[in-house]
Amino acid sequence: MFRLTAVALGVFGFSAALTASAGLPNCDYCLQGYYQCRDNTPDAQPSCMDQLFQCQIDNRCQPTFPPD
Repeated sequence: MFRLTAVALGVFGFSAALTASAGLPNCDYCLQGYYQCRDNTPDAQPSCMDQLFQCQIDNRCQPTFPPD
């Protein structure tokens, strides 16, 4: 019984450590990529906006429009 409890606590601690090390989503990265796309691509709409939304979704950010 003691061994089972120790294994269960070890597994729980390991999974908690992995979750904590995952970090927070980097939502600013997506906005920077949007501005670079817009500045370097003629007729950038809607492709840059689509890339922004996809980046936000992939990074678990709330999809939002750029502030400009």
